[in-house]
Amino acid sequence: MKKQGENLFKIGEIVKILGVTRKTILGYEEMGLLEPAIKDENSGYRYYTADNMTQIRSIRSLQTLGLSLAEIREYYYDTENLDHHLERLMDMRATLDRNIHLLQLRAAKLGDLSIHQVRLPQQVCFCRRYQCTDAKDAAVKLRDTYIAAARTGKLSMSARMFTVRMDEAATGLDLLCCIPVEEDFIGEERTEFAETSALCIYYRGAYEGIGAAITALNEYVQANAIETTGKFRSIYLEGPPNRGTHTSDYITQVVIPILPCCKSL
Repeated sequence: MKKQGENLFKIGEIVKILGVTRKTILGYEEMGLLEPAIKDENSGYRYYTADNMTQIRSIRSLQTLGLSLAEIREYYYDTENLDHHLERLMDMRATLDRNIHLLQLRAAKLGDLSIHQVRLPQQVCFCRRYQCTDAKDAAVKLRDTYIAAARTGKLSMSARMFTVRMDEAATGLDLLCCIPVEEDFIGEERTEFAETSALCIYYRGAYEGIGAAITALNEYVQANAIETTGKFRSIYLEGPPNRGTHTSDYITQVVIPILPCCKSL
C-alpha cells in the first residue's frame, strides 16, 4: 500500500518506472541531489512523489550530457557561479551539436554538391601562407602549420582547421593554412576571422576533387547575383587522422563568405 493515497511511490516502483537502479537513487540521496518525500526510520522504506521522479529524470539527463554528480550538485545549488555553469553547458551543447552534425554529414552521398547556408563563427587562428604544388604538398604544409601552432600551447580544442584559397582559380593552391587557437594568442601568425554568413557544400571525397565544389559554389553565386565577402575556405571535418587512406570517406566543408541572404536555401 502507498501511504497517503496513490500519490507516493516506493523505491521499487521508481526503479521499474524510470529504469534506474536502487543504488543509483540512493547515490543521488547521498550526494544531496534527491530527498524522498517520506523516509520511515523504522522500516527504512522510502516514498517518492511525482516531482521526485522529475528530479531523477533531470539528473539522468545531465549525466548523459557528461556532467558528474558533483557538477550537477553545483549546477543546482551553486548560485554564486551561474555564469560558469552556463558556459559549461553551452560548451557541451556545442559539442553535442557538432557530433550530431557530423553523423548527418556521414550519411551524405558521393557526388552530392547541394548548397547550404550557414554561419561561420568568429575565430582567432595561427596562419601561414604557402604556394603548394599539389594536394599532397598542401596536406604536408597544413600539418607543419598545425605542429607550429601546437607548440604555442594555445590550440583550440574544438574548432576545425581550414585553408583559405588565396587565388581565384578553383585549381589554385596559393593557400593560407589556418589552425584555430585561443583568443589570447599573440604572435605574427595571428589572424582573426569575423563571424559571417556563408554558402557551403559538404564535399565527400579526396582533396584533389574539392575544385568541383568550388566551381559549383561559384556558379550558384553568379546565377543568383550573391555578393561574396571573402575567399573560399576548406574546413576539414573528416580526414586522414580518423579515415586513413579511405579518401572516399573524407568530408570537407567548402565555404564562401557572403552578405546575409534573404533567399532561403
